[in-house]
Amino acid sequence: MAEPADKNIRVLLLCCDGLFQRDLARALHERYHLTGIVKLVDPAVRGSLMQRFRRYLNPIRAIRHVLARAHQRGAHRAAFPLLAELFYRDGESPAYPTGVPVLEVANINDAAAVDSVREHSPDIVCVNGTNLLRKPMLDLAAGIPHGIINLHTGLSPYTRGGNCNLYALRDGHPEWVGVTVHYIDPGIDSGELIRTAQVPMHADDLFDHIDVRTFRLGNDLLVDSVAEVVGGRAMRIRQWEPGKLYLKRTGYVYEPWHWYQVNRMLRGGLVRRYLAHRAEADAAVRLVGGGP
Repeated sequence: MAEPADKNIRVLLLCCDGLFQRDLARALHERYHLTGIVKLVDPAVRGSLMQRFRRYLNPIRAIRHVLARAHQRGAHRAAFPLLAELFYRDGESPAYPTGVPVLEVANINDAAAVDSVREHSPDIVCVNGTNLLRKPMLDLAAGIPHGIINLHTGLSPYTRGGNCNLYALRDGHPEWVGVTVHYIDPGIDSGELIRTAQVPMHADDLFDHIDVRTFRLGNDLLVDSVAEVVGGRAMRIRQWEPGKLYLKRTGYVYEPWHWYQVNRMLRGGLVRRYLAHRAEADAAVRLVGGGP
């Protein structure tokens, strides 16, 4: 049953640009008063062609890249029916809500982004898929009635950083595949926890299926968490361990080959074995706030 809308709650969204983020914007707009969207459009992605070319001068890496990309196209096609079921409406992909102002920035900490947050005077700010918030953006949290909350597509405190669910599987920890809604602090996915949940997985899943369910679950949790935070019902749990940090400086530099490796592991029975012994694996996992 859908939760009732509360258009008195003013929400601002900071996000990257993608199908899942457009769905999140749509859901926030339908349930609350979405005052604006600050959308990260990273020029480094468009300007890194030469960097990518240098990376693949190594012939073995180049071959791996081509094979992985070919595999990804097939895997994406295999997961598309699930994507359409969970995110499309009447055969249409999600779109940003009409009438909601959208500001595009190259860095979420740009002065224009900071000014936009101030001008919209939100009750709460939601974040997903941006670069790390820094001063002066972080300083705004004290003046926002209910602060800044983030959707992290990983299970904090066990995994933090980028591509967490992919690397949790690659490291052999299906029990760490999850989503987290937390308050923003200066660290990386390290703020106080509001809600965490494990992503449902099936024995025959590819990572593409898991990724789709990750964002469906995560978007729903974030949208629900807004009402809980504003209504004073949200949990605020300090993270009890540092967990695993998936970043370049810790040796995790994403490339499509890693996606391919994980799908091979899944086809080899990684999730099937986990599901057969789930109670034992999950005994070491603590969740906060429950699922949707």
